[in-house]
Amino acid sequence: MFNYGTFFIILHCLIILNLQQMKNKRFKLPYILFFYGLVSITLIEHISCGNKKKQEKTTYSESVDTLEQKLKILTEKIKEDPKNPQLLFQRALIYYNQKNLYKGLEDIIRAIDMDSSEAKYHLLLADFYYADAKVEDARNSIQKALKLDPNNIDGNIKMGELLFYLGDYVNMFKYLDVALKQDPYRAKVYFIKGMAFKEMGDTNLAISSFNTTIEQDPDYFDAYMQLANIYASRRNPLAIQFYNNAIRINPYMIEAHYGLAYYLQENGKPDDAIKIYNDLLSIEPNNAAALHNIGYIFLFYKNDPAASIPWFDKSALANPKAVNTFYHRGYAYELLKNYPKAREDYEKAIELNNGVFDMAEKRLSNIKNK
Repeated sequence: MFNYGTFFIILHCLIILNLQQMKNKRFKLPYILFFYGLVSITLIEHISCGNKKKQEKTTYSESVDTLEQKLKILTEKIKEDPKNPQLLFQRALIYYNQKNLYKGLEDIIRAIDMDSSEAKYHLLLADFYYADAKVEDARNSIQKALKLDPNNIDGNIKMGELLFYLGDYVNMFKYLDVALKQDPYRAKVYFIKGMAFKEMGDTNLAISSFNTTIEQDPDYFDAYMQLANIYASRRNPLAIQFYNNAIRINPYMIEAHYGLAYYLQENGKPDDAIKIYNDLLSIEPNNAAALHNIGYIFLFYKNDPAASIPWFDKSALANPKAVNTFYHRGYAYELLKNYPKAREDYEKAIELNNGVFDMAEKRLSNIKNK
């Protein structure tokens, strides 16, 4: 229903920045649940189109060509029959899939002006409004659809989804339950419920809902990722199984590789972690977080500061604003007694952190006269 490319970019940046907590002389990256809020529900459904397996890329391009062909045919039909709302609806749907919001919105509004009795028209209008960040307009359109067809499965799911975003879990469950009465096998409903339980702090019920999701749809990537992240936060080895399932479903999604690698890194398997990070880098060679974490493993797990520096160098090139990359490279240089380089990196880390970085300042003080 929703278009969250922007949210994915923000979320990806969080991973790249590798936000970490300080513990002893090292940073620990808390397990970030990669899909938060409404992004959690729909992000993969939208962004995976651009990250499918390589063998599917031809199919994706063919579907684009097919859409263009259908668009031309529909446009000709509309010229011949300009007052046919069904034709306008079909063309609006193609425009939506092409992310052409302006033309699609124009078509679906025209269709509703001609025939306001079709629930599906109002639901598609809601999709356009939400893609344009017009939440209340989207809500109103869904309500109109449900007034016409109270048991409409998609309408109830979309309203539940929207209410999840608004944090109205009580009413969200009501709409989702209506959808389940019509179709008890709809995986997405269980996934939304799982997300709500997670946000409410009941991870056991969230796990149950996510497991039901994959029972209904064994290839539901989002659910495997949520299960993996929850188990990873508990340091439960089941996380490995769920990350691997997510990778099996879509081996070109960075989040699954990163989550698995970080779990292995933090649970006594640094060599396995390096292998998975390298798998990730074969997909995205300039992923600053993966480059940093390989350097981190060499620095702290293998006690090899010299081997860590080239990885930190690559990470700094990929993300020149990554505070921890400069701090850790500075620490590596300090261990190698290259104090001028260490000072340079510590000062850079402080600068990037708005002039305040206690650990870097302490290390600078330690090497002041060296």
